[in-house]
Amino acid sequence: MWPPAPSLSRWAWLGLAACLVGGCAAKVDPFGQQVQRIQEISIQGEQLFSRGELERASRNFNRALVLSRSVDYPQGAAQQLNNLGAVALEEEDYPKARDLFAQAYNLNLDGQHWEAASINQANLATAAQKAGNPEEASRRLLAAQDAAQRSRSSPALGRVYLQWAGFHLDHHELAAAQDFLTRAHPLATTPELKGALFHHQGRLSLARGDTDQALARFSAALETDRSILARAAMAGDLFALGEVFQARGDPEQAWDYYVRAFDVYAGLGRKSQLPRCLKRLQEVNRTGGLGHSLKRFEKLAQPGPS
Repeated sequence: MWPPAPSLSRWAWLGLAACLVGGCAAKVDPFGQQVQRIQEISIQGEQLFSRGELERASRNFNRALVLSRSVDYPQGAAQQLNNLGAVALEEEDYPKARDLFAQAYNLNLDGQHWEAASINQANLATAAQKAGNPEEASRRLLAAQDAAQRSRSSPALGRVYLQWAGFHLDHHELAAAQDFLTRAHPLATTPELKGALFHHQGRLSLARGDTDQALARFSAALETDRSILARAAMAGDLFALGEVFQARGDPEQAWDYYVRAFDVYAGLGRKSQLPRCLKRLQEVNRTGGLGHSLKRFEKLAQPGPS
């Protein structure tokens, strides 16, 4: 998936200054000061989100949303609605996530903020895919692509192409995935996009049975994602590296990577991912005759508070 939360949108705040006849002096800009305050609260929320503290992150995003609305700042309101949608997505409340992303999209559509609108539609595609509706996901990705093209932003278009590649990989449509990865390659100019590109290239190589290339691509993805501390992406890279070593018949190395993925997901509070990691740990422990204890993992992967 395209990490919505891999990647909550941020909006730069530009302070205003004026050069007066007698010299340069900063003007008091009450609206700009309020926008800066909103951004500070939002960034704190994003930091909490990245640590898996969803309830506290949600409080920050709601506070920033109320402030944005109170000063008639639709762009800020759209950002916070998108952020709250990302929280709902993490909580697997897909109807709520769709509603929040749609509200954000409508605000960005009204303001013709096409890059942000593209992100909203891409997040709607993710929500649809997770809810088991690939047809809607495909429609949303087409809308995201259209908005990205309107924005004339290369990173925005690259982001959509990478999500298309992931979509086709999920459905084992390898030729279509390769096509979108080829399109995305020159547009992946940020660490976030490069990490996603490497990861999807690894998925494609693994699907084709080329474990050497898959190992190289997933390792590059992990190095890139670690450089920006994209923890959710790192967990995905670690899990994928476990799959590579499992496919190569190296259960000890696979075990090590699955443990690392488990621990990162646990640290993020992503309990829904823990059973998947536990299943792989059980597989390699059994087939490899490793004899490792699974008690810690079984306890943490249990539903409810651990």
